[in-house]
Amino acid sequence: MIRPQNALGVNFNPTEQLQEKLIAEITGFERQLDSTDLHEQSVDFSMIQTYKELIQSRRSMLEKLPRAF
Repeated sequence: MIRPQNALGVNFNPTEQLQEKLIAEITGFERQLDSTDLHEQSVDFSMIQTYKELIQSRRSMLEKLPRAF
């Protein structure tokens, strides 16, 4: 069980690790998206759309994380 770290009962967990993981995933998906764009002979539009959605969802999660103190 996680205990609150202050008298108000609010648990301030550091989010740096999660931020780093999300940024790494975004970067990886952007690289994969770029590599699919380079191979124009066999374009898989559903895969391109999937990468775009994965990137957008992680950016959204990253924006919603509380800022570090």
